[in-house]
Amino acid sequence: MEIIASSKQREAPREERRKRITSLTESIERSKSAGNAIIAEVKRSSPSGFKAEALNVDEYVRYVSEGGASGLSVLTEPKYFGGSYELLRHVSSLSGLPVLMKDFIVSRKQIDAGFALGADAVLLIVRILNDQELQDLYRYAESLGLEALVEVHDEKDVERALSLEPKLIGVNARDLFTLKVSREHQRRILELVPSRYIKVAESGIDSPKAIKELKEAGADAFLIGTALVKNRELLRELIRA
Repeated sequence: MEIIASSKQREAPREERRKRITSLTESIERSKSAGNAIIAEVKRSSPSGFKAEALNVDEYVRYVSEGGASGLSVLTEPKYFGGSYELLRHVSSLSGLPVLMKDFIVSRKQIDAGFALGADAVLLIVRILNDQELQDLYRYAESLGLEALVEVHDEKDVERALSLEPKLIGVNARDLFTLKVSREHQRRILELVPSRYIKVAESGIDSPKAIKELKEAGADAFLIGTALVKNRELLRELIRA
């Protein structure tokens, strides 16, 4: 996959790039004092059948940024989610919000790409990595100044994630293999994660009711894509829920 970066980004020393990183953790903490912390996802498609190829990215990012989102999530995986590195670069240039690079990250090269193109955090999915890979990629992201959202789905994932002592743990309601969403299962896994971690609920969140249920289970923030792309005005309701 071609990595598209401006000459300024290519030439900027690594330390200069580090100085421009915005903390997703700190943004979530600030948002919690005024409402619910929502990470708005820029999403054009998904394996579940969702399609939004005509999404006006500039308008969407401007709306959710001004509307109180805590951060932005950008899908860079092209085959299943219609994402790209160019999309990450563009979104990173549009907003001062922290940007999460969301992909099936399995190599340092992918993290380097995110770093160069403006990501402030990267997604690491526990179940697609062995212990050595997970440790290496987490520490490598950390060495660049990037935060990592460490995603779990079940009890075994939680045990492995906690060994990293990460700031951010994402709990995905969607099983990556069956694509089924279980809110009940997600709530149970959220309750297993100690409260000292920032817990981000992911997938299938589409209403204030869902937000309230997940908050009761311990969620600190909510990563939402499909529902917001379909109806960006829902953002304010979700923040107030």
